[in-house]
Amino acid sequence: MYREFEPLRVGFIGAGEFAANTLYPASHFAPMALQAICEVDEERAKKVVEKFGAGKWYTDYRQMWDQENIEAMIVCMGPEARQPLVLEALEAGYHVFVPKPPATTLADATELAETSARVGKVVMVNFQRRFSLGVRRAMEVMQRDDFGQMTQLLGSFCSGEYRSRLGKTGPTVECGAPQVYLLDFAIHYFDLSRYIGGEVKAISTFHNEIGGQGAFSVALDFESGAVGMLQLNAHRVWERNYDRIEITGQGEYIILDGLWKIAHYTESQNVFTDNFSDQHNGELTGDGYSLTEFVRAVREEREPISSIHDCLGTMKLYEAVLSKRQGVIEFIRS
Repeated sequence: MYREFEPLRVGFIGAGEFAANTLYPASHFAPMALQAICEVDEERAKKVVEKFGAGKWYTDYRQMWDQENIEAMIVCMGPEARQPLVLEALEAGYHVFVPKPPATTLADATELAETSARVGKVVMVNFQRRFSLGVRRAMEVMQRDDFGQMTQLLGSFCSGEYRSRLGKTGPTVECGAPQVYLLDFAIHYFDLSRYIGGEVKAISTFHNEIGGQGAFSVALDFESGAVGMLQLNAHRVWERNYDRIEITGQGEYIILDGLWKIAHYTESQNVFTDNFSDQHNGELTGDGYSLTEFVRAVREEREPISSIHDCLGTMKLYEAVLSKRQGVIEFIRS
């Protein structure tokens, strides 16, 4: 049973399409009070305020900080542009919530983690697939004695083409290089593999590139002794189900199809669960649960799930795949 919390007083920087379609609507699932937003485009700022009920809007975030009683910031923009802003917000005394990826490099993510620790403020990264219905149910099943230890993890996460402009269905990126695909999209499954299976000891990566689009096969050797495989590519079709995870235990296994269809297979019975709710942000992709976890962590004065410190492991795995597109990397943990 969740404790009741005083709503977290939040300021929001950014009012682009991604924020308006995901985080703003999902904020209504979380115990937070949206005090004000900041957006350089005045018309866009006004529309967001009218639609989502924020108190005020600003075009200068420092002015918002001076005039509003805010405890935390949601900063929704690209990782390179937001890096200095997040550092400034931490130094100014705010907790911060950001979309994935945490940064463009492990070095930048480490700077965020070190600053967060020094000033004593929470930084949470919205790896929302950790909070999806399927993953939450799978983690519950895996805690049962009958499931035993995880022995193998298979993940398939494939998208449509990554290029400069994808129109209405895909993200806008600067180029079609595999680096962009790995950082902006495939990083979800680098993160989920760690979240579900634990830390990774070594990887073996193979990469095929056609027309500027990458396909990756990544074998995982977990510290627990389990093994895994990730299928990642940008050669499919947008707006199709591209999430599939298979988790094998000792005698039981789980299949997650699209993060909302869950099949749990055992010797005695099979259990199938579908989530047909239209509360997309709150139950399917997990943004509402993620924002709620941010509030709870701040109020309970603890590190959240997918904290910046935890996500350093995700960035380490991303950089390992990027730097060694064909071969084996062993991780040395201190």
